Amino acid sequence: MDFYQYQDQAKKISARLLFLFFAGLISLSAALTFAGLLLWKLTDQVVYINTDSQFWHWYIVGNIAIFAALVLITLLKYSSLCKGGRVVAEALGGRYVHVNTQDPGDTRLRNVVEEMALASGTPVPSVYVLDNEPGINAFAAGMSVNDAVIVVTQGAISYLSRDELQAVVAHEFSHILHGDIRLNQQLAALIGSLMFLGELGRWLSQGSGRHRHRINTSQGKSSSALPFFGLTLMLLGAAGTVWGRLMKSALNRQREFLADAAAVQFTRYPAPLASALKKVGGHRYASLIFHPQAETFSHLFFSQGLTQNFRGWLASHPPLQERIRRLDPAWDGKYYANLQPMADEVPPPLPASFVSAVQLKATGNQDLAAMLLAQSALATTPVEMPKRPKPEQTGLPLTTGSEPVLYDTTAPGEWLPQLPEPLVRAARSPFDARLLLYRLVLASDLTIRLKQRHLLGQEESAVLALTQYPVPCGLQLALVELAIPALKELTAEQYQQFHDMLWQLIQADQQVSLPEWLLYRMLVHQLRPHFSAEARQNINYREINELSSAITVWLSYLTHLSTHDTPAEQIFAAYAAPLAMTELSLQPMPSLDTLSAALDQLQQSSPAIRFKLLQTIIDAIEQDGKITEQEAGVFQMLAYCLDCPLPPPQVWSQNNSPKTG
Repeated sequence: MDFYQYQDQAKKISARLLFLFFAGLISLSAALTFAGLLLWKLTDQVVYINTDSQFWHWYIVGNIAIFAALVLITLLKYSSLCKGGRVVAEALGGRYVHVNTQDPGDTRLRNVVEEMALASGTPVPSVYVLDNEPGINAFAAGMSVNDAVIVVTQGAISYLSRDELQAVVAHEFSHILHGDIRLNQQLAALIGSLMFLGELGRWLSQGSGRHRHRINTSQGKSSSALPFFGLTLMLLGAAGTVWGRLMKSALNRQREFLADAAAVQFTRYPAPLASALKKVGGHRYASLIFHPQAETFSHLFFSQGLTQNFRGWLASHPPLQERIRRLDPAWDGKYYANLQPMADEVPPPLPASFVSAVQLKATGNQDLAAMLLAQSALATTPVEMPKRPKPEQTGLPLTTGSEPVLYDTTAPGEWLPQLPEPLVRAARSPFDARLLLYRLVLASDLTIRLKQRHLLGQEESAVLALTQYPVPCGLQLALVELAIPALKELTAEQYQQFHDMLWQLIQADQQVSLPEWLLYRMLVHQLRPHFSAEARQNINYREINELSSAITVWLSYLTHLSTHDTPAEQIFAAYAAPLAMTELSLQPMPSLDTLSAALDQLQQSSPAIRFKLLQTIIDAIEQDGKITEQEAGVFQMLAYCLDCPLPPPQVWSQNNSPKTG
């Protein structure tokens, strides 16, 4: 399966469809203006529109006004969605899953989300569950990787195995990483403006009918245009909705194929995703979402979520059969029937209102009835779920004290098991996450640590208790990523106290080490905007040559970290060669303050520049055939703080002496 070919095709088609969508918006405003002026003139109440030139003059003015109004409505809807993915999750009735949840299903879901975040280099998103949705479905929403959320139905938690759930979550992570969530928010706002016309027309038609008896004879001729104009609005609104659904559906189908391909890249195994789709086809309620707002956000869902079984160009998702065959070419065409909840999982309740609504929808609708009867129509003998093959041990050794361990950074399931369970539990508790971060900055020098212990006061014993669990080399920042969602549940006052204490511990030796600086920059990048409503950096640099000084600083720093035996000037030249920037030259070892200023500048660059720089850096640190813990930490922090998620590199360090030990 050529996943990269699907990615290229999807991205090219997406740009064309967006252009057509805006063309449809302009055409709709033009048609509405023409119909409005024609009806207005036919009433014979506007005597000054008595020539063709005057008609076209007012047509142009009206067209501009209506288009501006549609754009304003779009902007208002878009601004309401700019608050992040939680707005969409809550609009659909989502329940936030706390980081220290005790529910087995919620815990399994959070573990899967955390694993995929660590494997992809993405900040751990917030997790929501749709408790009242028995169908198997999920979606991701948000404006960026920093405010993204993963939402999963209770049906998916109950009926999907861990591997299948991981594949579905990986599919949603693809939407986050490829920027689909931002595009989906924009499409929701655009389609909302088109649907507004139909709602306005319905209101005018109904309102004019209710109050028609109040209209006297002298007003009757002019007022008689209202119902006709309302009907026109309804027709144009319906046409605009169909146009929007057509554009959205065609765009969404391509991106669903892209997300399926990327999910296989993340998990390295197509069978779980194909199995999840087969369960959707055989489940009694398929992937239906019964919430009234499902229509607005239908293009976000993992699978078709509407009770209307649209086909062809109006289908919001590709056919299940086509998605499954791309993943499993040998599929026999049969779905999994007689689905049973996973062990220790209780099937989601089916409210009576849902049952009656489905029965009502199915009346006279053969397509929907066939979908709801999929269990009996497509019944097959139960088959054993495919098992994930045991991967070969291709990982590199990481030191956890005296014993090396093997792990594969490309396998999401291999990350959390390498971390001590008490530290993982601490990272998932808002109170204990603070203590974990304190533990990570404790000095190895006894004099400095004594000063830090004095600063900790009553929390000293709890922090010291965590020091008995060693952190594997290369996974310190992974613990930081795990702790950030829990720290976001602190109050603003608690966060400020935590921040001040952490900074005092870092400054206990009157200096900041590289591991401390990497940890601190990752924390404040996520937590400062969350607690202070601080706007993230605007894009001020769109040409890479404008960032030559910042790039010089970072490449110089990596040159001095290199373990090459060749001269530093040659190493720097090799690092800078892919950028083809003649103004770059090696500098002395930069200080952390210089690195911080350069990072602030890079955060104001365009995403394309950031990605190109990160690709250059990963090529540079891999040139000597090994990546030290310092090099890996620098790359991981840069990818995190530049909002350019990339999987963490594999680490092999022969000389590890981290301050945290």
